[in-house]
Amino acid sequence: MFAACHDWDELLALATVCYLGPRRKAAALLRRGDLDLDKGLVRFRENGGKVIVKPLPDELRAIYLEAEEAGIWLSSRDYVIPNRRPARGKERSPKVVYSIVKRIAARARVDAHPHSLRAAFAVQFDEQKPGHVIALKELLGHARLETTIVYLRRKDKAKAMEEVRDLSWAALRSFAGMPPAGFEPALRP
Repeated sequence: MFAACHDWDELLALATVCYLGPRRKAAALLRRGDLDLDKGLVRFRENGGKVIVKPLPDELRAIYLEAEEAGIWLSSRDYVIPNRRPARGKERSPKVVYSIVKRIAARARVDAHPHSLRAAFAVQFDEQKPGHVIALKELLGHARLETTIVYLRRKDKAKAMEEVRDLSWAALRSFAGMPPAGFEPALRP
């Protein structure tokens, strides 16, 4: 999907969601003043007014620094994911993130939305940092560990289904001369 980005709006939206795993509303409300690029930190306002300060992955920090150099943000009040249209209400809609991610996904010919990228972040983090589920819980802003585990089910399902790879009907080959009982496949002589 990164290769399908056409402009800064798209790159910043996709990178923010993929590298940090925030809810789309938190990503939409993220402002330049919430980034501390010197210390490598970002501050999100999550559900219920909860504030989460997360370390920035080095690659994302480099993207943000490049955006800064390109003059994407003029003040600390500018949204990290720039507006394409003027805001209509008091608070910015999280639809801006949704529409950008859907547009990139369509161009990349994949089915994705911000929440699927949040889940992908969780799986990627767990793959690269096994055994750090508590850290993942905090990064995702979950109150309960059980909620975090739900995000890892996809990975666990995929691993569980890999067990089919060594499934064999070889034992039936010794009964090749017998007619099938109805369960095993009928083998031609």
